Amino acid sequence: MVILGLDISTNTIGYAFLEKQKILEMGFIDISKTKIMKEKAMFVFDALEEISHFDNLGKIYVEDSLSNFAWGKTSTQTIIKLAKFNAVLCFVLEWGTDLEINLINPNKARKAVFGKARQKGKKAKDFVKEHIEKKYKTKKWIKTTKRGNFDKRNIDAYDATVCALYDSTLKTS
Repeated sequence: MVILGLDISTNTIGYAFLEKQKILEMGFIDISKTKIMKEKAMFVFDALEEISHFDNLGKIYVEDSLSNFAWGKTSTQTIIKLAKFNAVLCFVLEWGTDLEINLINPNKARKAVFGKARQKGKKAKDFVKEHIEKKYKTKKWIKTTKRGNFDKRNIDAYDATVCALYDSTLKTS
């Protein structure tokens, strides 16, 4: 069964398709140029639908939009905009796939997947990147900037991978 993990933000959607804890594909979708919320959601849906693994989806995990904000560093307007877009995109995904969307707290997912959510003295994004790169060969999916540097939007794909990996930590009966 293919698991889709998503990290939704206002400008970039990180995604990861996994099967049996193996990454089938990961990346990000840039939605910064699309302004209308329903157009953004449909743009993302169409982009995901183009990926061959989409047809075999069994579960979808989405990083919960409001559970891991650094309050004081993000404006209230941005938080509201993200929560609205998260709801719209989740609706479109449920409507288009007939699958229930599973929202997951990012700290809970990291703790389940890595044994801890954070490492003292290290940003959460760096912690996730380090652990995913240690466990998987991600080089073929990682995009670089025009200057050949690591594109920071890849971090959203790493977070999406953690969301998808969370499924493997659940006890099934």
